Amino acid sequence: MQHLLWDEDIDITLFQGMEGLESLRDAWNEILSGMTRRHFFHLWEWHYSYLKCLEPDLRSVMFFLFTKGATPVAILPLQFTKISLGGLKLKSLAFPSHDHMPLCDLVCNKEALNLPLFLFLSQYLRNQGKLWDMIQLPHLLEDAYALQVINNHPPSRFLLKHEGCCDVMDATGSYETFLSGLSKNFRRSLKRAKQYLDELPGIEFSFTQSGRELEERFEAFMDVEASGWKGALGIGTAIKLHPSLVCFYRTLTRTLSASGKVSINILTADGKCIAAQFCLLLDDTAYILKIGYDEGYKRYAPGNLLVDLFLKRSMEAGAIKHINLITDAAWHVDWKPKSHDKSKLYIFNATPAGFAGFMIIKSYSILKKHYQAHIKPHLSRWIQK
Repeated sequence: MQHLLWDEDIDITLFQGMEGLESLRDAWNEILSGMTRRHFFHLWEWHYSYLKCLEPDLRSVMFFLFTKGATPVAILPLQFTKISLGGLKLKSLAFPSHDHMPLCDLVCNKEALNLPLFLFLSQYLRNQGKLWDMIQLPHLLEDAYALQVINNHPPSRFLLKHEGCCDVMDATGSYETFLSGLSKNFRRSLKRAKQYLDELPGIEFSFTQSGRELEERFEAFMDVEASGWKGALGIGTAIKLHPSLVCFYRTLTRTLSASGKVSINILTADGKCIAAQFCLLLDDTAYILKIGYDEGYKRYAPGNLLVDLFLKRSMEAGAIKHINLITDAAWHVDWKPKSHDKSKLYIFNATPAGFAGFMIIKSYSILKKHYQAHIKPHLSRWIQK
């Protein structure tokens, strides 16, 4: 479905589900090639893996392709959802969501940053008779293209809420200089763990990006990630325990290995994997999506030693300038990373529920009691008028 928008030579075409995503591949990669700062979640393969393995309703996922003339300039993936705010029901559009989709954004080249994409989307939805009250875009980094578009063309009603942080380690400079910037206690702990580890036979660090060996490393990663508190005897969140998650990470591995965008880093002792990292690589950044270690070797701090070995290798090789840790977990503090804010963006439509939702989220703590006592009992009657 294609629609030409006024004031700009902009078309929006709607694609849905896996068939739509597959037909978008060339346009997607053309836009990606024109992006100045790209992350793993901008990759076509990331969204393909999600649809293939994690999304229960494929047709519910919509991809809005923006073209200027004959040139694709942006793609916005969205789903319709219904949310409740203190009893207020809103029809919302949001990024596809899953616990293993930690960061999100639209796909957008440099030219589209200067276009009012969300205004165009609103006009398109109105012309197509698609009703909505709110757009919510979570897990946005500071450099998200969605935020740049909003800054250049602010909607009438939008809110930005802090959502935590994403820690990033600087892998430029020398390893020795980096190490000297860590606390004495942590340096001493790393040194002691290395000494303990050296007492074990067959210590080896491997960084694997492709080939048959990568499949073997993937199995080793899943085994060690499920060996501890995430496993069947713990909280049960290990990848290996959930076929859909195995499918997701295996599909990422197979679709990205040919281009060198995935690596599985393994620390072994006497032929046994004692720690592993699942990483995605794009441009000058490595993203550590998942890490696991054998708790039977806790004395040797295998998780931290693997980070140390990967950091040292990255600094010596020079291709990787940043190691993104994705979250702001407590153990990151010892490595003194730089923290980048994550935000959730809300855009509200000019509907009664949209106006009410804007006011509730904007002044939630103040209005909560007032809304429940004085507005909620009358809201359905007001909206029907």
